[in-house]
Amino acid sequence: MKKITIILLFFLGVFITSCEYDLDINNSPNATQECGPDLRLPYVLTETVDFYGSHGTRASTLCQQVGYVYRPGYRYYMFQNWQFANNADAWVWQCWYGYAWVNIEEMMKDAEDVDAWHYIGVGKILKAFGCGTLVDAYGYIAYQDGIAGNIQPDYDDAEYVYSQILPLCDEAIEDLKKAQGDNAPDLSKGDIMFNGDISKWIKFAYGVKARFMSHLSKKSEGTGLLDYNPGEILSLLDKSLQSNDDDAAYYGEESDISSRRCIQYGNLASTYKPGKLWKSYLLNTVEGEGESWNSGIEDPRAEYLIPKIVEGSNAGQYSFGLDLDSTNTSPAISDVNYVGLRSTDDNKLFYTQQASPYFLLSYSEVKFIEAEVYFRKGDKANALTAYYEAIQANMDKIGVSSTASTTFLASEAVAQTTSELTLSHIMIQKYLALTYSPEVWTDMRRCDYCIGANGTYDAEAGIYKGFDRPKYVYETAFPQDDDYIRRYQMAYYERYYNASKVTELGVFDNDYMTRPVWWDIQD
Repeated sequence: MKKITIILLFFLGVFITSCEYDLDINNSPNATQECGPDLRLPYVLTETVDFYGSHGTRASTLCQQVGYVYRPGYRYYMFQNWQFANNADAWVWQCWYGYAWVNIEEMMKDAEDVDAWHYIGVGKILKAFGCGTLVDAYGYIAYQDGIAGNIQPDYDDAEYVYSQILPLCDEAIEDLKKAQGDNAPDLSKGDIMFNGDISKWIKFAYGVKARFMSHLSKKSEGTGLLDYNPGEILSLLDKSLQSNDDDAAYYGEESDISSRRCIQYGNLASTYKPGKLWKSYLLNTVEGEGESWNSGIEDPRAEYLIPKIVEGSNAGQYSFGLDLDSTNTSPAISDVNYVGLRSTDDNKLFYTQQASPYFLLSYSEVKFIEAEVYFRKGDKANALTAYYEAIQANMDKIGVSSTASTTFLASEAVAQTTSELTLSHIMIQKYLALTYSPEVWTDMRRCDYCIGANGTYDAEAGIYKGFDRPKYVYETAFPQDDDYIRRYQMAYYERYYNASKVTELGVFDNDYMTRPVWWDIQD
């Protein structure tokens, strides 16, 4: 990395926040301190979730799941209009490099000293998970030079990073299957996600690899490492999560539930409101669309996801959805009809309570990946089955009753036959099931939003019905109707402190954010 991320954040991440929390005046601060992998892993998991969940908050803004009321010059209001003020996205980059990845490497070094293969396997899968996610967002990352101490690194594109992380997933699985050394700490001592259950970590690793391979849907079909390989993806999914009990769900390190602070509870301040598109998908009221999109049948998950108005003449109704056609002038922050998404005593919402889980990978996502792969293969019968199972899994997880979920799955809001099933049915339901997940934005880019053959909005041909460019989009970077956001702006640390290297990547060009990431380019 560069000066801030490596010199400052490296030392903060490794030497301050990793393990040693008590000041010991009898130990030299310049001497190497011992720290077992079991002491590092809770911190590593916490920071990985912080990185992923914070990215998810920002991605949900780009994907119109959430919106921000008009605040002139405010960075998160600007973000939803595809304008990146410094720091709007930079925490995603900083958290991964400065707090998560650097400690993953240190944990694996500690683990190697005592043949703690299970910790090494966990480290490798988390490294693959984070580096793959980061390059999906930015298009380029410093992978080879990432934490090597090079203050002006070279950058690697997504194609190179994928060529490294896919085999890394395989290595992780093999390490997790090895016997631990005699002096190795048991994984349960540091594992605050799966409590040392090796089988669940292996399932997670298979699922993460399947996720990244599914991103290659625009690449040529084949059996090469970087080809789109439906058969291999399905094989990986068979070995991955088998039920909601296998979910990679993070609840926090504290055993006392009142002391936990869910990542989205912390991120979604009162100024974040439900997005109009997200709400319309939950209520099946997409304007001007046919078929199931405007059936008016309320999804039973709406009760668990959309806050209700608590005062004024509309009390008891669902919060109004923030419309990106009007946020340059309204609503006012004080408008009681637009309710914040953080869970409160009046609005107990599944994902944003203080003790809510945050999901790195869910069984529902695994089934949606399966549904998409089968659909692309032309096997609509298996696609339809996986589509139902994916929706059901998410409803079960959220707490929807069996009666309500059965009724909804039999309604016209859901595809009922193979001839009726479309990719839109699968991906819009996945959009809802993965609320606040960065994967939604990756999916939307792979599926080209709601764009038709001419590159502009096409409600009939597009996948994500109703998703259009914000009315007040940042015109300097997105001047044409066929300009859509395809990547984050490069983090400002890199632009400030490694300008010569990032200039070569074109990050200062006005059209940089419209350029597709490698896997988003159709072969």
